[in-house]
Amino acid sequence: MYLKRLELENFRNYEKQEINLINGINLFLGRNAQGKTNIIEALYVCSFGKSYRTTKDNELIMFNKPYCKINLDYLKGDINSNTSFYIDNLNRKQIKNNEVKVKKIADYVGEIPVVIFSPESLDIVKGSPAKRRNFVDMICCQLSKSYIICHHEYMKCFKMKNTMLKQDVIDEGYIEVLHEKMSGYIKKIVETRLKVIEKIAQYAKPIQKKLTNGAEDIVLNYKSDFIGMNENEIKKYLDDHFYIDKIRKSCVKGIQRDDIEILVDSNEVAVYGSQGQKRTSLLTLKLANFELLKDVKGENPILLLDDIMSELDGVRTNFLLEYIENYQSIITTTEDTFVKDIQNIKYFNVESGNVKE
Repeated sequence: MYLKRLELENFRNYEKQEINLINGINLFLGRNAQGKTNIIEALYVCSFGKSYRTTKDNELIMFNKPYCKINLDYLKGDINSNTSFYIDNLNRKQIKNNEVKVKKIADYVGEIPVVIFSPESLDIVKGSPAKRRNFVDMICCQLSKSYIICHHEYMKCFKMKNTMLKQDVIDEGYIEVLHEKMSGYIKKIVETRLKVIEKIAQYAKPIQKKLTNGAEDIVLNYKSDFIGMNENEIKKYLDDHFYIDKIRKSCVKGIQRDDIEILVDSNEVAVYGSQGQKRTSLLTLKLANFELLKDVKGENPILLLDDIMSELDGVRTNFLLEYIENYQSIITTTEDTFVKDIQNIKYFNVESGNVKE
């Protein structure tokens, strides 16, 4: 698949903008704070139905405007398709795919597979477990509708449990019911995460070897209390730790505490890795993400690269450009000296919310 045309209306700092993309490298060049990242964000919204920069949809609307719209034309297989988003200041939101209103986001996510790569992505390697969980969850969501539903329902139960734990009098029967529901969701979530992490690890090994001329080996380990447990065992585990929940007045056990350990040559890269190893590991994971989506979905994902070249040295930049040259990518940058001998590329200049070819 490839993205053909993006139209923005009152989105961030774009009052009215149309961008025609090529099935290759689309390079958006401009100084900082001109609106380059907003283009990446708009395309991400078209994939996941939400922003990765804010949890409040109305923050996407241009200042003093009542609404914003995003319209995206794309080719999926041999079929011309369209996705549109409408958000207004009254918190009304509408998503349409091929003119049909999307009723549940789970029915839509995965329609346009993307891999996003930004300076903040380094937190996957060196940041908190939440960053690594989010990395895996975003892949799971693009591959499985049932995963989105399970994760959503689990988080509802998790929030209800936390609310109850803060009460002066705790309804333990209510907690029992929540544990029963949560155990089923946990089993499915953990099984899916484990499969995806194992697949990512398989794709990552040869990429890491190639990036380091065979010098480094990467290993991913999924850390969860619930691996291999059935629903009854999970429920018993939650029940057995309920006394700690009551003491701390919050849920201490659950998939919200899972982590993914990233090892390079048997050393945890977040703790012992050099800056170069952390950047190499991130590049490896993102390209493994790309390969997994490509193989499972049977179509090329879209690469969204937001000012990432400033984080990579010449060797890694050249590796990345050679890797993506035959796929569609949207790259933002403040300078284009890293682009060499690439034929399939289109340049855009971005200045004060205006894009010109």
